[in-house]
Amino acid sequence: MNMKAYTIHPPGQAHRVTVVVRRSGGSGKGKALLAPATRDRLLAEAAEGESDADLAADYGLTEAQVRRLRHNHRVKLQALRRDIAARAAAEDEAEAQGAGEVPEPLKLAFRTLDGRTAILRRGAFLLDGRPADLRRIVAAANLVRAATGEALIRYPGVAPLIERACR
Repeated sequence: MNMKAYTIHPPGQAHRVTVVVRRSGGSGKGKALLAPATRDRLLAEAAEGESDADLAADYGLTEAQVRRLRHNHRVKLQALRRDIAARAAAEDEAEAQGAGEVPEPLKLAFRTLDGRTAILRRGAFLLDGRPADLRRIVAAANLVRAATGEALIRYPGVAPLIERACR
């Protein structure tokens, strides 16, 4: 380690004080193990319960590196686990309230948009964190499906929304 020592004489004190300072050669951080997007995928899988050995094999890391990533990003992991638990609780609550009878086009739209939608109480929905009705959710899902070349979801009143969005 690169260290530097110097002596100072503080005013009002009879003795001198020796101060030892460690000088670092750089910022103290090394090169990142993974790109941020790859790291986020690894953390998402870790939050879902994947083992360190499986993650290490999938991402080409050692188990110690995976453990260090889990430790360094423990706050983010806790947030991901809370999100997973909240999503599961919302699904359970929706099924308990009889909302398990959602029509097939809406199920397909929610699956297509994956984490972009949320079901609130009293039949309200969110799309990208904003209030939305079912037509707008299906229209957003159709835009995603059109971009990937999949068949569009037929739902009443959705065609005019898509035409307006494409203008």
